[in-house]
Amino acid sequence: MLTFSNAKFRLSDELTVAIDALQLADHDLLVLLGHNGSGKTALAKALNGELPLSAGTVTAEPPLESEPGTGPVNALGYRAQLVSFEGQQALFEADYNLRNSDATTAKEEQGLLGEDLLEGLDPKSVHEAVVALNIAELLSRPIRTLSGGEGRKLLLARALGAKPDLLIFDCPFDALDVESRQQLLEIIGYIHKFYREPIVLIVNRPDEIPSDLTALGLISDLRLTKIDTREALLQDPEAKALLYCGTLPPVALPEPPAQFAITLADPAAPIVALNKVNITYERPVLKDLTFTVNPGDHWQIVGPNGAGKSTLLSLITGDNPLVYVNDVTVFGYKRGSGESIWDIKKCYGYVSGALHLDYRVSSPVLHVVLSGFYDSIGLYQQPGDHELAVAREWLKLVGLEHDELKSFKALSFGQQRMLLIVRALVKQPPLLILDEPLQGLDAYGRALVRSFITYIIERGKTSILFVSHHEEDAPAGINHRLTFVRDDDGVNYHIVQEALSGSA
Repeated sequence: MLTFSNAKFRLSDELTVAIDALQLADHDLLVLLGHNGSGKTALAKALNGELPLSAGTVTAEPPLESEPGTGPVNALGYRAQLVSFEGQQALFEADYNLRNSDATTAKEEQGLLGEDLLEGLDPKSVHEAVVALNIAELLSRPIRTLSGGEGRKLLLARALGAKPDLLIFDCPFDALDVESRQQLLEIIGYIHKFYREPIVLIVNRPDEIPSDLTALGLISDLRLTKIDTREALLQDPEAKALLYCGTLPPVALPEPPAQFAITLADPAAPIVALNKVNITYERPVLKDLTFTVNPGDHWQIVGPNGAGKSTLLSLITGDNPLVYVNDVTVFGYKRGSGESIWDIKKCYGYVSGALHLDYRVSSPVLHVVLSGFYDSIGLYQQPGDHELAVAREWLKLVGLEHDELKSFKALSFGQQRMLLIVRALVKQPPLLILDEPLQGLDAYGRALVRSFITYIIERGKTSILFVSHHEEDAPAGINHRLTFVRDDDGVNYHIVQEALSGSA
């Protein structure tokens, strides 16, 4: 039993996280909801023992079962495991530092493997988690090659293998495909029923709430404010607002400064043209793929985690070195013909989980938006008055106008993602590449971003490549779909391209 009584945790000199009254008993499953910026991640860190207790009490009674966990005891007196985006980002940071050290051992060149994350844990629990999550083939792969969803599954296996006293999942469904989300719900239900460890699960969407939860709670202004039954709390107006968003009023996005307007050499020519592209890693990922994005095309790209969606996008952005051994033309430039990377970058806006993981610059919020004009991570040029005005208009649209001097890293995950979306949209370029852009956003944030994209589509100057594992996320105006379909062998995929109803 874990008991929190009038507990306050120091987040900064000015801010504290408050848990006034909470008891977590064996087999409990507490699900929490909160707006972006409400303090979901901060509360998860407090439960994990990462924030110092500044007032009140936290009592950890001895576990009922005798088998000890393998993780360390935190400052609050119990073992906890937190699965979160920040934890995934920290792993990528550690891997980056390992591979970019001065030494040149084989391990440092290779980087962290999936199996490295599971060392020193309970073998039986690790084996059960690997089988349940179906991730055996990920263990021998460098973590930098994994999709966001694949990396999240490894973190889940590590948490289960540590046999903690408390499991905390901070939006674990983000970036997982439909099948994986269902598997995770089943795993959480299995742990809830058969394992002693209580679970705290933080979610953003109604379909992520397990049916057999113990209680539902709300987080607001860095405080756990309400805890009740599912039936009672889902009738609460605040909870309804968190899970569902009504129709937003029409938006009007700020026009980018004229000097950032991009005119392609041939406006009628394809924006993207892939001709019989082949990419093979452990398996053929793309096989003889011909894919064309014409002006006015807006594509939704769907498929399971690891199918090849990010590989396809990396050929368009040029982040995949195999682009130079394939026939790829973007914005009129044939890749490998001596084109400048900046000629390419200025023509598209981009947001993805990988970009978010790699965004290590602790820039002020305003600078992150301004960097979208210059296609940089961080701001290295002096912006003009017009750029500043447009950037501030965008911050007002997303409710961050009072945070322009705050560090990007000080924002919540959802606020960071919203800011990276704004950075991608700020120029309204010929192509927007949006890879799981709505990950981490609450209902209002998702609806707001969809309205932004729909506005841009209706203006007719920008084509869209939109990746999401949630069909309901697709903005109005999508007129084509590319789907990765698993073959009968269960390993490989084939690609289906189709024009949707109402497309030209």
